[in-house]
Amino acid sequence: MKKLLLTVVASIFMVGTVQAEDNWTTSQHNYQLKSDTWGLEIRNVDQDDYDHVEFSYNLSDSLVAELRYAENGVTHEIRPKLTHSLISAGPLSLKHRIEYRYFEGNTTDDSWRYRFIAKASLGSAWVKAEPRWTLGGDNTNDMKIDDIKYQAGYDLSLADAVVFTPFVEYRTAGEEGKWLKEDLFWGTTLQVKF
Repeated sequence: MKKLLLTVVASIFMVGTVQAEDNWTTSQHNYQLKSDTWGLEIRNVDQDDYDHVEFSYNLSDSLVAELRYAENGVTHEIRPKLTHSLISAGPLSLKHRIEYRYFEGNTTDDSWRYRFIAKASLGSAWVKAEPRWTLGGDNTNDMKIDDIKYQAGYDLSLADAVVFTPFVEYRTAGEEGKWLKEDLFWGTTLQVKF
């Protein structure tokens, strides 16, 4: 398991680094407040116009409802989401999520997005893969993967209720985009639980 985790992390760095010249030009920073039942996340992306605020509420042990308000330049998005935990066994967890992307104005078609979330952990280190499908709007609804988001990170406990997580994110286009790199950047998450 340890070798697999290290291989995935090394692959993300190596593949992304050689494919494009715009690697590492942006960074993402997340600030989270979490209780047993609700959460708040604020995200800022440096060198980009994207920011969001997201509220979450645990409907049950395995189902979370979330509502995101995002701004990307002049585009404003409201995104309700439902995330369902399928399994959590030792270092592996599987989830899936359905979300509706409503864009204010006529700049972007509204659409649904479904994603499958697989995560493997080794101590405080982890890797995650999220294949995503976009449905509706101007999409062909052909059920081919539209893009995949990969992340690798390390959860560093700063105090009993404070966790700081540096991570790397690598995104590729799906089958139609010939799996080409879309983005590679680093980020951080500061989470406070109470």
